[in-house]
Amino acid sequence: MPDLTINGYKHHYEEVGDGPPMVFIAGTRFDAARDWVPYMRENAAGFRVVMPDPRGLADSEHTTDVAPQDWVRDLGALLDGLGIDAVHLASETLGTRIATRFAYEHPERVRSLVLNGVIAYSYAGGDDERRGQTDGMPADRLEQLTHYHGADALAVNDFYLDLHADPAFHDYYDLRKIAADVRAPVLLLRGDVDDQRHPVQHSVDLHGLFPDSRLAIFAGTPFNAMRHRPAESWALIRELTEGAAT
Repeated sequence: MPDLTINGYKHHYEEVGDGPPMVFIAGTRFDAARDWVPYMRENAAGFRVVMPDPRGLADSEHTTDVAPQDWVRDLGALLDGLGIDAVHLASETLGTRIATRFAYEHPERVRSLVLNGVIAYSYAGGDDERRGQTDGMPADRLEQLTHYHGADALAVNDFYLDLHADPAFHDYYDLRKIAADVRAPVLLLRGDVDDQRHPVQHSVDLHGLFPDSRLAIFAGTPFNAMRHRPAESWALIRELTEGAAT
């Protein structure tokens, strides 16, 4: 359970396996790198998988001092700190926005890009549903947040919602504006069960914009294809990474 000080803040990450480096970012309120360790041990054989918690979340230092671009800068600094020049970059939900933005800004450092349940841009329906998910904070949701973020879970929740309400965040992480200039080969994964925060259409739209992408939508499956269809997802991930430049 190592930590690095990056851009003045403690950053926690988990690491599993050996092989070509892959960074995986989830980066949501209801997630933490530590919870992905058993999954990666079971499914990601042949890769050195590094799973960071973004600044302000989970086991990284909690703060409200985050500009949208800081997460992308932190990722670059993490790679520098680990001595990694280029990676296969995998992600889900909010993490897909960080990963795609990093691939756009640092094409020389990304060998391939995996986007699981991508959120391509901010939109009113998703933001409203996200806020409504924690209005009044039911006991079970608070328990989940506390599991991921500790005693100041409510403060982390407010930080996360405030950031999503920032117009600068909406603009910087609008992937439609940059997708056509992403050079890495891209794999988009998701289930076909639609929901308000993770619309299927976001994956379809980005597939049409990326110059080199493959879209896999699994029938009868919730949005998180990597969780619900691991064998099929990792077969496609290995196909992508083996075909990417090394």
